[in-house]
Amino acid sequence: GIPFQDGYSCLHAPSLFGPELPTAAGPPFTLFIDKTTGSFLCTATLAEGGWQDLQAAVELRHRGVPAPGPEEGEHEEEEAEARRAREDARRIWERALPLGELLDEEETQTTKAAFGIAPLADSTLKRFGVRYLRAAKALVFPWFAPRDAALRGLKLLVAERQGDAVSYTEETFPRFDAYRNLFGLPLIGRRDTEVVLTGRELDALALHQATGVPCLALPRGATILPPALLPYLEQFRRVTLWLGDDLRSWEAAKLFARKLNPKRCSLVQPGDLQPKPLEALNRGLNLTKILRAALPAGHKAIVSFRQLREEVFGELANSEQVAGVKWARFPELNKLLKGHRRGELTVFTGPTGSGKTTFISEYALDLCTQGVCTLWGSFEINNIRLAKIMLTQFATRRLEDQLELYDEWADRFEDLPLYFMTFHGQQNIKLAAQDFIIGAFRKFATDNTCHITLVIHPRKEDDEKELQTASIFGSAKASQEADNVLILQDRKLTTGPGKRYLQVSKNRFDGDVGVFPLEFSKASLTFSSYGKSKAKLKKVKEEKVPSPKKGPNGGMGGSGKP
Repeated sequence: GIPFQDGYSCLHAPSLFGPELPTAAGPPFTLFIDKTTGSFLCTATLAEGGWQDLQAAVELRHRGVPAPGPEEGEHEEEEAEARRAREDARRIWERALPLGELLDEEETQTTKAAFGIAPLADSTLKRFGVRYLRAAKALVFPWFAPRDAALRGLKLLVAERQGDAVSYTEETFPRFDAYRNLFGLPLIGRRDTEVVLTGRELDALALHQATGVPCLALPRGATILPPALLPYLEQFRRVTLWLGDDLRSWEAAKLFARKLNPKRCSLVQPGDLQPKPLEALNRGLNLTKILRAALPAGHKAIVSFRQLREEVFGELANSEQVAGVKWARFPELNKLLKGHRRGELTVFTGPTGSGKTTFISEYALDLCTQGVCTLWGSFEINNIRLAKIMLTQFATRRLEDQLELYDEWADRFEDLPLYFMTFHGQQNIKLAAQDFIIGAFRKFATDNTCHITLVIHPRKEDDEKELQTASIFGSAKASQEADNVLILQDRKLTTGPGKRYLQVSKNRFDGDVGVFPLEFSKASLTFSSYGKSKAKLKKVKEEKVPSPKKGPNGGMGGSGKP
């Protein structure tokens, strides 16, 4: 009995959190319900929750009981942390100055040059509320609430020159996982029907100055479009995604277009003449012309080579990016698999007790620390134990012995784009069902351009024999559908007894297969040399005599950070 309208990615309905039950002739539709997940956000009251929370709110209203407000039911600890973050943001904001109010024009120009934003006018920076914090040498981007323009948080951006290039580091208040600012949203008018989404605040500034079109920057770069932001994008009939200048940004843009509804989305394809908006402005390129050349995101089931031509060229010109995200902890794996690629299915197996879960958690953690959004479905060990393993691997030390460091490492770990399914417990399934599930995973990976890694037990075989691709439990379906097959061998191979090895027995990307040794560190629960090199460095530093003795390079021995 609730009136609603069908939107692009959300259903629109009157708020359930006002004083009266919604009616067709009632207040504007400010309740947005995600058509995929069922989660909701009321932009009038900022109440949000999942589908079950919405059902509960509807039942309460029909009984005449007011639905809970946005902060009711929140954990006091979380609310206290949010208040502290807002207070920290307020203090920083008050100390920061608009760039046009620095001591003199020379300081303003020097600051702009350091950030690579010399073409940006003071009026553009002022319009978007950008400030400069001298103490940290950082640009400050505000997060204003759309409802009442109150300061909810901010992002600090520090620039570092590397030759002609500029690299940036970011810090947000509140922490990254709770920072959901669509930078530029307060400048959007109710009648605006077109918007450009960028991956960085500086790109949004450059694009708006050059074209005058409404521009918004995603809060966490080109890797994540939080579903909670979708309601704020419902008013736009046309959304152009110009996220970056690399293949990863292009893949992300195609995924985001599916979230936003491809029929209204266009994509700016990365290329030498279509770099990031700020770089395009610095190079004097025509940004309006680039926007007009954006490709429609919608596609048909059958395409010709003419439609694929540019993407084929892009893959040839960016072969390193096409190979995927490189492992930082497992360089030998990069030599064989070349990288971790979207749209692939990896099957991983190994003997019982060989350390499959421990290895695959470090394998996933490596990618997660590089920004690869990761969802864990652990059916054999519970999430608390799994998180403990990964936190130990992340810190590369036994935190049981250094509990005073727990909060520091837990805070850093919490910022990773890492999530856990709540399902737990084994299920007995027939072979036909297993084949169906593997086929479903294969289709899901392809359709959603994500990488799925399945851990499958081996068949019961002679303990003296090494495992092979045919050792994977079930029919041949798993190895046939997989793009990659990895086997953790716990056997004596050609070099050294008693060690474990990782074997790549299938690699559909370029065919390279092979094997390399692994050495397990019990202290850090790692198979890579990453944990061992850190532990060795720590041990060496502890043994050094704290004297100002010069090192071989003229530096102070034992004074550098690991």
